Amino acid sequence: MNFIKGLLGLGLLASAIYMGFARFSLWSVPALSLFFTAAYIQGKWCLWNRLFRQQNRKLYQSLLVTYLIQTVLVFVFYLIGSGIARLFAR
Repeated sequence: MNFIKGLLGLGLLASAIYMGFARFSLWSVPALSLFFTAAYIQGKWCLWNRLFRQQNRKLYQSLLVTYLIQTVLVFVFYLIGSGIARLFAR
């Protein structure tokens, strides 16, 4: 099972880098961030399980902060892919 999680994680990273390499619109970064956020929550489910059961204000704050952090992470990988594309263009 850990092999499948690792493979899917690498697929997410590769997709973020490819989006930058293929010069996808920047609006695709927030969309891919949703998948990164879902993968992060699934990976840390033992910590998030209690928040989802309580369903109070802290859950929504944690979701927002996690989504924003994952968006920054996806944007960094997008920029890496964009930089690689610019290196190969010359």
